[in-house]
Amino acid sequence: MTFTRLLIFGLLAIVAWRLLTVDVESVEARDISPGHDVVFFTAPWCGYCDQARDYLDDNGVDYLEIDVEASTTNNRKFQELNGRGVPLIFIGETRMAGFSPQAYGRALERVQ
Repeated sequence: MTFTRLLIFGLLAIVAWRLLTVDVESVEARDISPGHDVVFFTAPWCGYCDQARDYLDDNGVDYLEIDVEASTTNNRKFQELNGRGVPLIFIGETRMAGFSPQAYGRALERVQ
């Protein structure tokens, strides 16, 4: 019985690892939207999204905003990128979840 449980746990761990390690780390902003160095996934209720949007606007950053609740297409794209929460932002080759002015600034320096 213990061996069977260990085997099942091991198989579930492998499946979870494979699902979580889909190669989305190599995705960059231009893969999502050619012509944009910054792509920003948001939701209307998200306060951190508001802060991130204000930061981008205040710094004159051109970005594409994708509301994950506006359509099933938007939500599907978010899910394909293993989105787990908003804001999810792609700045050039950098993927970040959440809002950090310092991290955004460093990433923006690399694309400008």
